[in-house]
Amino acid sequence: MNTLNYKVLLVKTVFRLFIRAIGIYLLITIPAIAANPFMYLISATYAVSFGWIAAALFLLFFYIVYKMKYDAFVKNIFLYGSVALAVAVAFQMMEILGVEDHIWHSGAFLLFPAVAVVSGWISLAIAKRTINALFEPPETDLYDSMINNSSASENTI
Repeated sequence: MNTLNYKVLLVKTVFRLFIRAIGIYLLITIPAIAANPFMYLISATYAVSFGWIAAALFLLFFYIVYKMKYDAFVKNIFLYGSVALAVAVAFQMMEILGVEDHIWHSGAFLLFPAVAVVSGWISLAIAKRTINALFEPPETDLYDSMINNSSASENTI
């Protein structure tokens, strides 16, 4: 498969992972409506707006992991770790951009990034087969592909 096709598949896969993780996050945090509906709405807004930062960073990590020369198991471990790192950076961006002050000392609000990490892990687990297919190079026989290409060029004369 063409390298550009792989990059497009990486972006599509990360986008699907992100959308699925946001949906899972919103489902898991539904009990927060009972405690404070306003907090749920703020959390959902932050998840959607700052989640893009985490998704972009995760895409970068995914591409780096994709280029590594390890087997799929080790790559998956790196991906699960990169979810936590990407969420932590996105959470920190709330403080950097001035949305919240002292974000890491916010008490019960720290449960929301933990839920975001778990949502990302669940999304990765659901897409395990797709991700592993990206990590495995396509098995093609070089000789057969050369024969097919040469016979195709002979027929076009």
